[in-house]
Amino acid sequence: FGLKFPLKNGCFPGHEIQQADAEQAYIQAELKGTTTWVAVPEDAWPESWWKVVDGERVPVYDRPVCKLLRALYGHPDSGTMWEKHCHKRLLNNGFIPITSWPSCYFNPSLSLMLTVYVDDFKLAGPKENLARGWELVRGGLDVDEPGEINLYLGCKHERVTKVINGRSVTSMTYN
Repeated sequence: FGLKFPLKNGCFPGHEIQQADAEQAYIQAELKGTTTWVAVPEDAWPESWWKVVDGERVPVYDRPVCKLLRALYGHPDSGTMWEKHCHKRLLNNGFIPITSWPSCYFNPSLSLMLTVYVDDFKLAGPKENLARGWELVRGGLDVDEPGEINLYLGCKHERVTKVINGRSVTSMTYN
């Protein structure tokens, strides 16, 4: 229900729904907790890590490693690190978590609902407030340009407005 509620909010008169993706979400977050070391692939080695011996280019090190500083995809804690990073930035920018709905937020000053599912963001509310809402989301998060609601979590969202019994009615269909 939580992921659908902003869609309902976006169907009210004068309201709209937009979506955007975080760019390389996990690596926006610092990796904290247990220190993790990773092998550096040869194609990322600086020239100083090579030497020439008997006319042949050979590595200076056997298997160099470096401390992993960012929440790299595939690390078991990366999802948690991204979630905490995103949550903190949203709180700092005026979004309030909705009780009992994880990853759902409300911005009371703009009357905007926001859902976050990993790196997918959906924002709904008064049309005139959406641009400012996205500015707030982007305050500390690298997020793509928003667009109209379309394919979200593998489901095509179709927002349709019809006149029924002389009244304008907006509905959302999921295909």
